Amino acid sequence: MSNTKLETIQFHNQQLIVLNHQNKPYIAMKPVCENIGLDWAAQLKRIKRHQVLSSGMVMMTTPSKQGLQEYVCLPISMINGWLFGIETSRVKPEIRATLEQYQLECFDVLYNHFMPKVAQQFPNTISPEQQQAIQQAVNERVYRTGERHQAVYSKFHQQFKIPRYQDLPASKFNEAIEWLGGVSMRNFKSINIDNLKRQYNYLATIQEYYYKVFDLYNDALSDFLNKNSPALHYNLSSALNKIQVNIGLSLNFIRSEIDIGSKSKIINFAADIDYLN
Repeated sequence: MSNTKLETIQFHNQQLIVLNHQNKPYIAMKPVCENIGLDWAAQLKRIKRHQVLSSGMVMMTTPSKQGLQEYVCLPISMINGWLFGIETSRVKPEIRATLEQYQLECFDVLYNHFMPKVAQQFPNTISPEQQQAIQQAVNERVYRTGERHQAVYSKFHQQFKIPRYQDLPASKFNEAIEWLGGVSMRNFKSINIDNLKRQYNYLATIQEYYYKVFDLYNDALSDFLNKNSPALHYNLSSALNKIQVNIGLSLNFIRSEIDIGSKSKIINFAADIDYLN
């Protein structure tokens, strides 16, 4: 046990408490666990069970207003290994994406270090499922911004320093989706097929009622308002058109994006809701 001065550093948007021991930086582990939503008692047991982590663990104290504060610490060189072994389902939802991204980067580093020749021949790139998600994100960006597909892909290749989008490293997938402004596959995979069916049928019902309202408006009000209140006629017709467009876009999104990478599920879903021949 030693008495040492406390400092703080930033790591992956987390503030870490750093203490020096034998001229080497150590990290206080309890605050790290609490910051990312891990149970400290369980993690302490895990550290003690781990032959390598336990060999680096030390107890340190630092002065505080309440007296001497005791910390369980690991060398800063072991923090990456400790984080790499965490089950991401156990951390706070707002931390999960960052930690998973970090762990993917760790996989890439290990793969390239220990198997450089294999990694060069078979790079750890995005899967066909993720490639389709990139394509969809590009399409959505084109729709939103009016850019040309070729221009978006050119910028994409320059941004990630790759010749083709298919060559994107798997660890860069979420970053790429965010850069394109699209929807993360992590969120997409969580969508339930039955729930999507209900959403589709609900939207289809709304669309049916919309057509009835639109027909009623055209039959009973359109000419009258156009003659007597052109501004109101314009506002109402514009609102109805916007509703139609948004419903159509929503239905198209559900039709085209259900369970990317699983054609059989798409076909079954399409047959169930009767929108394909």
